[in-house]
Amino acid sequence: MINKTITFKNISELKKMKPFASDSQTLIQIFCADNNLQEIKEIQNYFTATYPQATIIGTTTDGALHNTDIYIASKHVATFTKFEKTELHSTIVEHTDSTQMSYICGKKLLRKILRPNTKALISFADGLHTNGEEFLKGINSINPDIVVSGGLAGDNGELKKTFVFNNTHITENGAVGVTLNSDVLNVFTHYSFDWTPIGKKLTITKAVKNRVYEIDGISAVDMYAKYMGKELAQNLPQIGIEFPLIFEKDGVNIGRAVLFKHEDGSLTFAGNLQEGEKVRFGVGNVDNLLKSGEYQLDKIFDRLQFQPEAVFIYSCMARRRFMEKYIEYELEGLSTLGGISGFFTYGEFFSNQKSDLLNESITLLGLSESNKTLESVHRKSVIHKKDFAVSTEYALANLANSVSQELAELNAELEKRVQRSAEFIYKQAYFDKLTEMPNRLSLLHRIDECVGETVFLVNIDDFTTINDFYGHAVGDAVLVKMSQYLHEFTQNAGMELFKLPSDEFAIISNQEQTYSVIENTIQQLISTIEKKEFLVKDQVIHVSVTVSAAYINEKKTGLANADMVLKAAKKAHKPYLIFNKSLELAKKYESNLQMANEIKRAIENDDIIPYYQPIFNIATGKIEKYEALVRLRKADGKILSPYFFLEISEKIRLYPRITEIMIEKTFSFFAGNGLDFSINLSFSDIFSEKMRNFLFEKIKEYDIAKQLTIEILETQEYTNENIVNDFTKEVYASGASIAIDDFGSGFANFQYMTNISCDYMKIDGSLIKNIHQDQNSRLIVETIVVFAKKLGKKVIAEFVHSAEVLDVVREIGIEYAQGYYLGEPQEKLIEPL
Repeated sequence: MINKTITFKNISELKKMKPFASDSQTLIQIFCADNNLQEIKEIQNYFTATYPQATIIGTTTDGALHNTDIYIASKHVATFTKFEKTELHSTIVEHTDSTQMSYICGKKLLRKILRPNTKALISFADGLHTNGEEFLKGINSINPDIVVSGGLAGDNGELKKTFVFNNTHITENGAVGVTLNSDVLNVFTHYSFDWTPIGKKLTITKAVKNRVYEIDGISAVDMYAKYMGKELAQNLPQIGIEFPLIFEKDGVNIGRAVLFKHEDGSLTFAGNLQEGEKVRFGVGNVDNLLKSGEYQLDKIFDRLQFQPEAVFIYSCMARRRFMEKYIEYELEGLSTLGGISGFFTYGEFFSNQKSDLLNESITLLGLSESNKTLESVHRKSVIHKKDFAVSTEYALANLANSVSQELAELNAELEKRVQRSAEFIYKQAYFDKLTEMPNRLSLLHRIDECVGETVFLVNIDDFTTINDFYGHAVGDAVLVKMSQYLHEFTQNAGMELFKLPSDEFAIISNQEQTYSVIENTIQQLISTIEKKEFLVKDQVIHVSVTVSAAYINEKKTGLANADMVLKAAKKAHKPYLIFNKSLELAKKYESNLQMANEIKRAIENDDIIPYYQPIFNIATGKIEKYEALVRLRKADGKILSPYFFLEISEKIRLYPRITEIMIEKTFSFFAGNGLDFSINLSFSDIFSEKMRNFLFEKIKEYDIAKQLTIEILETQEYTNENIVNDFTKEVYASGASIAIDDFGSGFANFQYMTNISCDYMKIDGSLIKNIHQDQNSRLIVETIVVFAKKLGKKVIAEFVHSAEVLDVVREIGIEYAQGYYLGEPQEKLIEPL
């Protein structure tokens, strides 16, 4: 590798220089002294014509640097790096909106030039329209592991126009980048910040990305005026950029410098500041910065395992402006690594496990294609060169720093605990514990930002069988392996992966929205999983998946649509389905939504009402009691039976409220007439402590225990014997009775009948309705009746719809009957004879 740097005042001076030898493995970085567009075009044209095979990336600056020399609006700097064993791939990407498109800009840039052996990315983005943090997030979403270096373009502090460019294009809204692709390239990065956080912690209370509206409930500008003075606040950002807001991220202090002041009192910063973020003002101290610089240089020499052949510096404009002439001392120390070049930025890109945007910092990128070890270098201290003038400002700064440090030490442990708790809660909330992948909540937050993209759902087939056969430990191992395989698939394709509850995963992709492209992706995914080996505890487990896909639309129904077609695919035993508006599923989904809204409306408007059906004593022919049955009265007056709304009420978690309404209305009604009655409770009602408490409070309030029979719905599985037994004891203690409803409908057997204490057995209508012509039904009912009578329980026949059925019921010896033949459910009571 050969690395050379030239400086030139203008194009005329440049043309007088002898060109270097170059080829396709030559990288030219151009750091322009000013933002004169015409001159930039001339420089671009010259380098493109003179070095047609070279890769060119350039930027405007807040000052260019070469070794210890700094050129502010005076000279341009160009650095030639000729690689021997490294391939270069470059691109330029433009956008139109900094907030929404910077993330996509980062994704597109890296996706175009990423290669399997990419070691580093050098990128320059415009300094005024690109949100640097969102830009880096986009890069991280494609590959968080590669080293990213560079920064945001400057314009000598004017904050009007910045430019970046490559061989052929110039843009003030976008980014340029080059990847260094090699199997032997050594890459080293380092940074130094050293601004001191001072004062109390403040909270960002209103912000959108990098635009902060309020801090601790007051406007951002007013907060600067409060702590830094009105004069400084009035002149932001030209004055005051040296006082960043500092927050801690991954154990590292990061500064955010002001870029724009808006008329509404908000401030735009060089990087994002999230609502809820804790920040403090930062102050610099030249003495401390230089001392830290020497300490950081020692760290660099300790960490470096190779002799750099090229060293690039990307440092913050605020650092240069604050340190003034002493910035040269900092650069002098770094130049002992070899020749250095670079520029002063409006924000620096730095990689530490993942890429972050820094402000007020100095960052370093060292490169070498050689394994030559670092030579011993004599480094003379530069601190002795500085004449430290003791001023009032210096003394006040030290006083403020000392007081702030003492307060920080007092609160350090508490802050650590709060931070650990916050990180734990965040991880618990947004990441799946088993796979460590972003979870459903992360997906719901992310999907709102992905309108126009595609969401895929991936469900493991017969996962319950895997769990039951091999055990949950093996099932968990399968989920972890599946997450790893899907992560590989999505990472290579530039997609985002999320872990949903149970055996399901979600993928967001910004690929082309055509049926054939989506179908091809699904087929590749299914094929990839089928080829993978799920070897767990010496067991090879065959795993297949079912996949669905849907367009993420502005109505925010994309995830629901994907879920619908996934269920349809599973039901139809198809490997995948893609949502289509013509599917009947959409109509069913719309119908369910309408019914959910109808249930909510009915609850709010007192349209959940009881109907009453009489239960007759067969021997006397008189009404013995009434069963209260729930109905929903629609806005148009139509009455709906539970068949149409009860299941949906459970899914939208309004079923308990309907039960409470039925208890309140039936208890208050029968308390006034003294008649006997029954209400229905499901096992979910009984298992709810809140519902049990509500029931017994109302029994006492209305004093209707002697009139009341509680019918336990047998159509639900009996899963907790202790709770049910405790419930029946409390019912009997109150003086009420118990009936087993729908006996014979699915879960009940004779052992079930003996386990639950009850007074009545209600035989399900499916056994009664054909008893007059179905000998098997009659035989089953006769057996139930004999067994019930031996246990001392009375029997009620449901669904008595004809005289013939009533005659058989009477002949068998059943004591009570109800059905449409005897009396339909009505809002008003059928008066007893």
